[in-house]
Order: sequence, then C-alpha cells, then structure tokens
Amino acid sequence: MDRHRNPFTCYFCHEKIENETEMGHTSVCGNVLIPCPNKCGSYVPRMEMPLHKKECLNRPSRSMTRLTTTTDCLETYEDGITSRTNNGSIRELIERLQHDFHKLSTRLANYEVASGSPKSKQELNKLQYQTQLLFEWKKAADFKLDTLTQSLNSLEKSRNESEYHWMGLQQKLMNFDKLQMDINLATESFLKEQNYNRQANLEFAKNLDEFKDLFEQENVTFSHLWADQKRSISDIQADINSLKHNFEEMKAKQVSVVFDIKTISQIASETAEKFELQEREFTKFRQQFEQMKLDLEILENLASCDGRTSPGHLLWKIADFEDKMSKAKDCNTVLKSPIFYTHNYGYKIRVLVYLNGLKKWKDRYALISIHVLKGDFDALLKWPCHIEGTVTLRDQENSAKNFTKHIVAKRQSGDEENEEPQESSFSYIFIPHATLTKSHHLKNDEIFLEVKIEQNRNLLTETTL
Repeated sequence: MDRHRNPFTCYFCHEKIENETEMGHTSVCGNVLIPCPNKCGSYVPRMEMPLHKKECLNRPSRSMTRLTTTTDCLETYEDGITSRTNNGSIRELIERLQHDFHKLSTRLANYEVASGSPKSKQELNKLQYQTQLLFEWKKAADFKLDTLTQSLNSLEKSRNESEYHWMGLQQKLMNFDKLQMDINLATESFLKEQNYNRQANLEFAKNLDEFKDLFEQENVTFSHLWADQKRSISDIQADINSLKHNFEEMKAKQVSVVFDIKTISQIASETAEKFELQEREFTKFRQQFEQMKLDLEILENLASCDGRTSPGHLLWKIADFEDKMSKAKDCNTVLKSPIFYTHNYGYKIRVLVYLNGLKKWKDRYALISIHVLKGDFDALLKWPCHIEGTVTLRDQENSAKNFTKHIVAKRQSGDEENEEPQESSFSYIFIPHATLTKSHHLKNDEIFLEVKIEQNRNLLTETTL
C-alpha cells in the first residue's frame, strides 16, 4: 500500500506529509477539530483536548466513583496510544494490540501452569479462544481498512471540490477513532485487572471471576461496536457513491453554466457597446438641440433688438439665468449675444458666454470672449484685426458695485464658426460663479452684460470710405 502514499499538504496543520496516507494522518493530526466528550458543544483541536477537559464546564466532579477514576486512567492510556500512532498507521496499532494480547495470554498460561488448577486452565482456554477471535476480527478489520483506504485514495483528486462533504466524512471517521479508543479502553481495563490479580493473591479467584465477567462484557461491547462499525462503513460507502454521482452532476452543470455565462457575457458586452454608442449619440443630439434652442432665442432677440444697438456698444440682458446655467452644465451650451459693429462700417462682432466654463475653469467660472464674424466691410478693413474693450457685469441696484474686466480680440479674418477659446489665449475673460450671484448682479433670474469697444485712433482709421 506504500505505492499509494503520495505526498500531500494537510488541510488542518498545513504541513507536507510524505510517509502517511491522508486518512491516517487526519485520524492523528493534532489540529483536527473534535467534539468535546463532555458534550459542552465545543470543537477543540485534538492536541488541546487534555487542557480543554480540565477547563470544560461539563467536566466530571472530583468526587466521582471508582468507575470514573478508571475511565480517566483509560483515557490517559488512550492518549498515549494516540500519541504513539503519530509515527505509524492504524494497522501498526492493531499489531501492537495483538502483540500485547499474545504477551498477556502467555503470562496467564505460565501463571495457570504454576497454579495447577483445572478450572483455571479451562478459563484460560476460553480466554485464548476469545483472543483467537480477536485475531480473526483484526484480520477482517485489516481487510476492511485496506479496502476503505484504497477507496479514499481514489477520491484524493476530488477532495478540493468536495470539501464540504469531506467534513461530513471526517465526522464518520471520528466514529472509527472512537472504536480505537474503546479498544484501548478495554486493553487498559484488562491490564488493570491483571495488576489487581497479581497484587492480591489471597483474592485471586474472586478477582479472576470479576475479570471474566468484565471480559465477557467487553466482548459483547466489541460485537456491538463492530456491528456499528460495519453499518458506518456501509454508510460511508453509500456517501462516497452519492458524492461521486453529485460531483458528476455538478461538473456537467458547471460546464453548462460556464457556456451560458460566456454567451451572456458576450451579449452583455455587445449590448453595452450599443448602449454606450446610443448614449453618446443622444448626448450629442441633446447638446445640438439645446444649442439650437438658444440660437433660436438669439434670433428672436435679434429681431426684437433691431435699432437698440449702437456701434461699439452693447447692453445685453440674459434672462432665465438658472435654466441657462443648468443647460450649460448638462449640455455645454454657449450663449450668443446680439450682433453689433465695433464702429461705423467696422468689424462685425458678437459676445460668446460659456456660463459653466471650459476645461480647468469648468464648474467654477463663466468665460466670455469676443467672436469676430464675416462682415460686409471686411474687404476695406485691416487684417489681422486688434479689438480692445471692456465687459461689465452690471449691479442692478448700485452701479458702484459693477464688475468690469478688460477684453482683447485678435483675429486673422472673420469666421462664422464658433471658435472655442484656448487656455493659452488672452482673448477671453473669466468671472467666478460666486461673483455672478453675489450683491445684486443676479436679480429676478436675469443678469446684464455691457460691452464697450474702445474707439482708439487705429481702429477708427482702419475703414476707408
């Protein structure tokens, strides 16, 4: 069976095991959790169980009878046997038990020969017969253990996938450990009774009868335990078969689920791409629509503002300020002022306002620039042009609190397309959002911007009529 002992890493102590089977190591590993024998509800690592028994709330009283004391002795012997099994397998433990029983039988035979009692010889023969039955039971148990070990080794590769079920199997293996503990308990009890017989020669017959009764009781206990163990092995085999069947079903379901997930993932990816494309197109359309509405409003204002503008001067009322600011934040819309001229027969210009700012100024400042358009007198004007002026945010109650800034526009030629100002350019000014709303610049949801173009000598002489 050594050829089946492949190296593995213990799940409980995380050590690499090379010279033991996984089942054999698990049955003696000190880090395996086992239930408290006092039924306090705790699960304690095997190596810490002696300490837990001393601290357990359900520990037996110190004033228990001789039977309790004997049980504690047997548990001590059981711990000794368990510690010895750390260097060997269950087979080696049973061989030691066989050797101990053989040694015991030899000593009893020598003792009976020395005593010369026919009745004692008859009892000794019965004891030897029962010992022989124990040897046969050991061979049968050996065979069953080999079969069970081979079955468990065949499932080592699937242990990681069936860890939860393995914990249930471990609980059943603990029942097998309990059988070993009962065997050790019986052996310790047998040795204790033998020691009593040797120390009390005057009560030999009485102690021998007690030993016989105890051995018969233990034999009956062994029979019941073996029957229970056979049922446990049958249950384990049934669980293993059920586990294999469930594993095959889970494997088939997993393949199907993986295929469905891949299909759904591909469909979701395609849908996300289409949705993102539609969302971009919708955002672009919304921006165009909002800008179109503003342009239409500007055209209406142009129709109503005819005759109210003069060369080089514009007073522009921006109504519905909150609504226009909201649209600027959502759609990056641009406000366009009525068209006017720098001077008589001069450059055709208009003012552009980005209420929510651009790039690094976004959400903090409103940007204002002068846009030079294609005019009727461009052929007679000097290019590139240089236009200077002031932009004033009017305070609607106190003109002393007006906010004024100087503005410059330099263009190579007139352009009908909206030109977005560049950050490195000085052709636009910025007004903080806080300034727009403080004092009385904003009142009744409207603001007033006043633009004055400086009528310097160079600008006035640029048009020759």
